[in-house]
Amino acid sequence: MGAWGTGIFENDDVLDWKADLLDSDDIDLIEETIEEVLEEDYIESDLASNALGAIEILVALQGNPGKEILNNQSNTEDLYDWINRHKGKGKKLISKAKRAVKKIKKDSELKELWEESEEYPIWLNTINDLENRL
Repeated sequence: MGAWGTGIFENDDVLDWKADLLDSDDIDLIEETIEEVLEEDYIESDLASNALGAIEILVALQGNPGKEILNNQSNTEDLYDWINRHKGKGKKLISKAKRAVKKIKKDSELKELWEESEEYPIWLNTINDLENRL
């Protein structure tokens, strides 16, 4: 059974992406993921999930992590060391990240999937919170 929830790090796609990030020594994967969203006409759900994870980590690098990271949830506890090693990096990506979040909220497969769920308002609040912390 796969993971699927309203949190940024509550699905299998982003958890696989996060594992790749933790194996890296820089923020290139974050940048590549955000830029891929901006280049696509239509954003598939896996890319949207990965990009939201990338943006959440980018925000945490700027000192403004979300509750999943702050609350030391089991799906984010392995991020602490990585975030601390890269703290402050990625400021130049903030404007791209803002555009990516807007694009995911407006027209993505992930948005469409959540719209079919009664938990859509909860998911949307999670994304709005991320957007506000950018």
